[in-house]
Amino acid sequence: MVQSLSAGGEGATYLPGTPERDELARRTIRVLQLGVIPSGLAMTASFSASTLLADQMTGSETKASLAAVCLSIGGTLAGIPLAALMARHGRRAGLAAGYMTGAIGATLALLSAFAGRYSVLVLGMVLIGTGQAANLASRYAGADLATDENRARSISLVLWASTVGSVLGPTVALGLKSLFTDTEGLSGFALPYALALGLFVLAAVNISRRLRPDPLHIVAADTGSKSVQLPSLAEAGRVLAHPVASIALIAMMLSQAVMVGVMTVSPIHMSQGDQNPLIIGIMLSLHISGMFAFSPYVGWLVDRIGGQMVILAGAGALALGAEIASNAHAAHAGGHLWGLFLVGIGWSCCVVAASSLLTASFPVERRVSVQATADVLMTALGAAAGVGSGLAVEHRDYADLAHWGALVGLALGVVATVALVRHLRVTRRITL
Repeated sequence: MVQSLSAGGEGATYLPGTPERDELARRTIRVLQLGVIPSGLAMTASFSASTLLADQMTGSETKASLAAVCLSIGGTLAGIPLAALMARHGRRAGLAAGYMTGAIGATLALLSAFAGRYSVLVLGMVLIGTGQAANLASRYAGADLATDENRARSISLVLWASTVGSVLGPTVALGLKSLFTDTEGLSGFALPYALALGLFVLAAVNISRRLRPDPLHIVAADTGSKSVQLPSLAEAGRVLAHPVASIALIAMMLSQAVMVGVMTVSPIHMSQGDQNPLIIGIMLSLHISGMFAFSPYVGWLVDRIGGQMVILAGAGALALGAEIASNAHAAHAGGHLWGLFLVGIGWSCCVVAASSLLTASFPVERRVSVQATADVLMTALGAAAGVGSGLAVEHRDYADLAHWGALVGLALGVVATVALVRHLRVTRRITL
């Protein structure tokens, strides 16, 4: 199905290769960065508080991990609607709507901390997940005006901006909780969600006012595209049939599963070892810095040696990090700090490389559909891994769960190696 993309004449004076176009591309990335910084802080603060808040509410590790995973579930549910909004009205409308929905979710989560209602927290985290979907879509908006030579770096620069807010989020959220509490230990959790509410609103206002002209309208004008394909899960089959896009999709899905699965229950495991909430927040901050802080270097590497090589390196980092975490005792922070940091590095390599490969593999009119489909599948598998992680810890233990994550990383490495060898053989035949 296709949908008209109303450009509103925005592409008339921004022709490819002109100084005006280059400046617009740089300004677009800056605006997107100023959106993902506050929203990244809002999401990680919410995520960090949700597991511990739900654990105190219910006393169940499964329910605690489910509350946190609802962020991924919300991102999965919102992916297609936000992409459809972008297909019709452009990136600006979709991103702003995603951030405002996140603000509504933060309000509900805040109220749950006072009321002690687990169901309200779950609903709030689902809506906060819409903000995650918007942040994921922002990286593709950063690539809309990029060239073949700097596509991965453009994506990575938007992801990199998440470092500022995302790294501070867990430390700020759990630091606030350690300073403010009541007899039941619940109302102190309202502070991280109050912070998230204000930050989501700030991100929405920034995008709504400053992302002009819309980058998707500009790139559509470049190619003369009058319509774009609406997102659909049926797109997954066509992506898997593509020799390059298929490994990109697999890398995004499996890296997300390992990252979410291990990260979701690590705070609970550490708290059972009587580690200070501030140390748990620092662990999450280091993990998230691995996900985002080095992404410009990852993007630079992708643009020079190719996405498939970087995916292979990312798979190795995922496996190593998860295995280190699996051998970390609950009372010892070191193994968790290093293990989760490496898991974050592996995720960054896989997602930056895969996003670039996906974008380059399809024409403009199909990009929104392909990108949304990939993100929906990625967040869906991550959500399933997060829910499964709580069950695994309740019925087995944290060490087994993290070890399984390491095996998934190794499996991704095998798949990436096979795909890379096939790609090199095809390239050699063409050269000869």
